[in-house]
Amino acid sequence: MDISEMAGLSIIDCHTHFGGEDLDAIDAMLEQEAASGIEQMTVLISSFPGRVNANPEGLYAKARHPERIYLFAGLDYSAIAKDVDHRWTYSLAQQIDRLAAMGCDGIKMLNGKPNYRQSSGLALDCVIYDDYFARLEERGFPVLWHVNDPEEFWNPEEAPEWAKGPGWLYDETSPSKESIYQECERVLAKHPKLKIIFAHFYFLSDDLPRAAALLDRYSNVSFDLAPGIEMLHNFAKRVEEARDFFVKYQDRIAFGTDFGPGGLDSRLWVVRNFLETDEEFHVPTDERLFWPDHRAMIRGIALPEEVLRKIYAENFRRQVSPAPRPLNRELVLAELDRLTVLQDALGAKPNAARRVAVRLAGESNSEGDWSTPYLGRAL
Repeated sequence: MDISEMAGLSIIDCHTHFGGEDLDAIDAMLEQEAASGIEQMTVLISSFPGRVNANPEGLYAKARHPERIYLFAGLDYSAIAKDVDHRWTYSLAQQIDRLAAMGCDGIKMLNGKPNYRQSSGLALDCVIYDDYFARLEERGFPVLWHVNDPEEFWNPEEAPEWAKGPGWLYDETSPSKESIYQECERVLAKHPKLKIIFAHFYFLSDDLPRAAALLDRYSNVSFDLAPGIEMLHNFAKRVEEARDFFVKYQDRIAFGTDFGPGGLDSRLWVVRNFLETDEEFHVPTDERLFWPDHRAMIRGIALPEEVLRKIYAENFRRQVSPAPRPLNRELVLAELDRLTVLQDALGAKPNAARRVAVRLAGESNSEGDWSTPYLGRAL
């Protein structure tokens, strides 16, 4: 089905990425999403041990489009580094309070992706995270958490070609998929009220009974639908079972695409076509993280409109916020100032925090004037 023929419903893309040197790319992303019927999107900032984060770019995007962008910020892992001046860092738990006060809408975590889990040496239930998870649970601050990867990434004969370049092939030296699940689920058992959206359907699209058991056990857990194209293939192997799952758990699933700068409209179309039609269709061949693909055709599950309404927007608004939270200008500029110092100390080039602070100093928007320079180290 052509995108123009699809349901005219309110849609939030809960899983997009933005960063890099081209700050103006956020405008093109929003235009592409709007052309696919998506009115708001959540920018996720990836961070992991060994770097600061790309929060400056995310804060810029939210400041530029305050009514259309939710921001799930990344953690500043310099808090647990040994080679930085800790007068400029905050504990992981303190960062939750600061990011919430700034107007961020949630946290993105990538530490459960197997290559980052391995390189960091930090188990997901490591004591380093104890106070952090406790603070998240206490505040009810939402997290979108990437935990694990597709099963075939542990099998070089089945892994897609596009997974090999980024280092997403795992072997016996890597943490196993099951060990990572066990670490994560110990976190959930210790903090059962955590408000979690697991990215990419928690990579359980091929095990719907286990997915159902997790949702039944933890009432604040949801899944997003950002592909991993293996997810749609797995659903297509059992269309009726998948459709029944989506109908039963219609309050626990959020629309997402993993869209980013320079992305293609086909990525947005493929998830919508799967949800809205019962068409049989092939993976788009222009999408580099979908193709080449040797598997069978995908068949859609043609969900009822009342289910689509929830998956497209209502679930996310209920779990996160009815609208993007407004930014606190002074706190944002102070954070850019702090990150400028850290990025200079870590030798980050270019210094994204300084670049964003300078850019904001020359702009204003409907949420308030950013044009008065912040008199700190950022400028």
